[in-house]
Amino acid sequence: MVWREATARDELAAQPIAALAQSLGANLEAWLDVVERPLPETLRLTPNRTDVEWTRRILKRFGGEQIRWVTGHEAYTMPFPRGHAEGEAKQVLSLLHTTGRVTRQEAASMLPVEVLPLDRAEIILDLCAAPGSKTTQVAERALESTVVANEPVSGRVNTLVSNRGRVSLDNVIIVQHDGRHFPRIPPPGFDAIIADLPCTGSATMRKNRDVWWDWRPSAGRGMHALQVGIAVRAANLLRPGGHMVLSTCSLDPVENEAVVADLLRRCPWMEVVDFPSTVLPGLSLREGLTTWSLLADDGSTIGGDLEGMDAFRPPEQSLHASLKRTRRLHPEDNDTGGFFLALLHHPLEATPEGVARTLVGCDLDETGYLRDPAPRSRHDVDPAEGPEVEDLVRAHALQRDLAWWRRGKRLAIGPASAVRRLWAPPTPDGKGGRHRGASFHPLRVIHVGLPAFADNRGHWRIRQEGLVAVQRRGQPRAVEVDHNLAVRLLHNEVLEVDDLPPQLSTGSGILSCTTEDGVVHLPVWIQAKVTLMLDDDERRVLLLRMTGSIPMEDEA
Repeated sequence: MVWREATARDELAAQPIAALAQSLGANLEAWLDVVERPLPETLRLTPNRTDVEWTRRILKRFGGEQIRWVTGHEAYTMPFPRGHAEGEAKQVLSLLHTTGRVTRQEAASMLPVEVLPLDRAEIILDLCAAPGSKTTQVAERALESTVVANEPVSGRVNTLVSNRGRVSLDNVIIVQHDGRHFPRIPPPGFDAIIADLPCTGSATMRKNRDVWWDWRPSAGRGMHALQVGIAVRAANLLRPGGHMVLSTCSLDPVENEAVVADLLRRCPWMEVVDFPSTVLPGLSLREGLTTWSLLADDGSTIGGDLEGMDAFRPPEQSLHASLKRTRRLHPEDNDTGGFFLALLHHPLEATPEGVARTLVGCDLDETGYLRDPAPRSRHDVDPAEGPEVEDLVRAHALQRDLAWWRRGKRLAIGPASAVRRLWAPPTPDGKGGRHRGASFHPLRVIHVGLPAFADNRGHWRIRQEGLVAVQRRGQPRAVEVDHNLAVRLLHNEVLEVDDLPPQLSTGSGILSCTTEDGVVHLPVWIQAKVTLMLDDDERRVLLLRMTGSIPMEDEA
């Protein structure tokens, strides 16, 4: 790792972040032995893809070893530092990521979804979602559930949308709200919530070099109120019987245990619970802290007058048992990054009304006044139905219980849970009235489901990202072609209509080719010539799969 080789160890040891580690009980030399080395490349294998076995073989060919404590997904550690693959491995792994077959994600970041119980969780909220690694992780685990992915910052929404499309997930709804003021949804509320809180990133020093020089203890104290505000709102949105995970990529107790303590004071109906016994086998985690030191920005311990710092100091004895059930991942314990997480539960008996606390006291019997419909925006979608939907369902043997949405010239698909729990019911406004049903309002929805089909000159053309969803939800209607013709097409050779089987007509079509690794589907557009409707990255991966090699960049 170039930057650490150029940095003297005594310079790293003098940084405030090293003082934080020592205040948490680390032996400085042993800690530096780990954290001055870069993280290994880690990634998740995307399940439910037709070529998952082929992708698995590729990862193992490049030295990938399965991470045994990740059980909700299949995850791998690669034998090179993060972002430092070379040669063929660099090229192939980049293509596998961009085409959605794998997702590069730090192993520590996989923890929240690993520990969150998802039994009977139909509506799941990822409250601080961008860039989307946890959103895609939980959506892949719960394909029939609806994952509401929230991101308040417009620039980061685009990254979230891109990641949703990269892995072709149809069960994600992307919304944009300040997490502290996230709106109500219809009763009973969210079944499960992930709140990966904004933080100073003090545990990311192995992947983010700037943390070594930029991190200051005062920054964590500055984040505390924001973190508590988001956590409290999450607790109020969770239905009785539901679970939520609070997490950060920080090791500073002010951003972790102190936040949980404040949450429990403000939301006494919530309880911290132990992780399910079946998760994280073999991973070394430390119990949460009940006492800690406050640090000045030079790394020294603040003593004497602590006026105005009550929110950051160790909590009262009554909260100690709860804080001990939170968990810390320290880099030196498992050769990972650092992380903090707490699993919380809203007991059924704590709220006998049976709804999230934000709905308690609202008019739930639909006797109150109806609010006027919200003005339409460019993001609005409408349910799609009728002959065009029926034709596509029949043609591709799609699940009959999918929800269909139309925006402009695109048809999107998604799980029925989004309609039943979010779109169809009215939502109480907290003032004696309710927002009308048949609308996502008051959610500010940016994207719903996955745009799977596009209207092209009166033909419903299957989109590249939609093809994966159709493979997952049905069986694409395709015409078989031989291996040679498929490879010619993947090499961007211009084909004539006469080169294709006669049963294909003009417009949108799908070709299929059976290989030893399963069926390859190739969407095409047929007019005077035959056009392959795949981007270059997908085209190159399919060539690798079918021929064992990929063209050079300048052949693309």
